[in-house]
Amino acid sequence: MRGEIMAGRFLPGERLDLGELIERLKVSKMPVKEAIARLATEGLLDVQAQRGTFVSSVNAQDLAETFQVRCALEMLAGELACGRVKKSDLECLRQLITEMEQSMEQAGEVALHLELNFKFHSLIVELAGNRKLAETYHRLRVPIQVAGIHYRSENWTARITQEQKEHRAIVRALEQKDAEAVTRAIRSHIQRGGASLLADVERSVK
Repeated sequence: MRGEIMAGRFLPGERLDLGELIERLKVSKMPVKEAIARLATEGLLDVQAQRGTFVSSVNAQDLAETFQVRCALEMLAGELACGRVKKSDLECLRQLITEMEQSMEQAGEVALHLELNFKFHSLIVELAGNRKLAETYHRLRVPIQVAGIHYRSENWTARITQEQKEHRAIVRALEQKDAEAVTRAIRSHIQRGGASLLADVERSVK
């Protein structure tokens, strides 16, 4: 269920049919209810008494605040990572960029691209070596990835091309262990990406 939601099978605000899920997944009612409770805790589902279970909607204000927190966390992570990053880590980051570029060439691979993008940023966060920072960061994933799946403008490909240039700038700064350059590159990257996605969300609800 989680994978299907993150991949965009269900639309934001869509009501889930419990019976259909049980039949399609070929499981009993209890595992489905447990999964729903878990996904509601993650923020993916909205369980409403007497009404049913719905895929969580994307709220522009919540998304804007999420990007603000994400930016601050990743800037700190990038600064801390400068003192810990190894050559093998840089190679992993560059490999993820290559895979993201390849995913752009495959029609319909938006979910794959977003997953690779999340892995890229998560690796930088993990390199910071701060467990609390990582735990907080990972809780921010859901609204951003769901919005990325469902709200894309026609110039999405051009945006992703720019995104890869920004990713490479972050990696270069990490390689040079230049904390100031890393935080500057991360701030610019996340603020630009956040503004673009928010514009798409706001445009879709008008």
